Amino acid sequence: MREKRAIRYAVISVALLALLVVTVTLGGIWHHHSKLSDTNCSICHLNHQPMERPLASHRAPALTTVGHRPEPQEPGFTPNPETPRLPARAPPSA
Repeated sequence: MREKRAIRYAVISVALLALLVVTVTLGGIWHHHSKLSDTNCSICHLNHQPMERPLASHRAPALTTVGHRPEPQEPGFTPNPETPRLPARAPPSA
């Protein structure tokens, strides 16, 4: 049962990859435009376009008080670093 499922996933992934390759190839073949818009085509000049710089912002983060919370209280117990000295148990008898 698992072999059929693995084969099915492999066939579907190969089919999707083939569909992507065919779509990109046909899109490149059928891509055409008039000679006037050739200089502004974002597909033809994809590698020649300068990278857009992010807008400069001079804003600093503003921290605001959301609400007033009381400070955490000390725990009511103090942890003891010593382990209690309990006698060892004997193994169960058979």
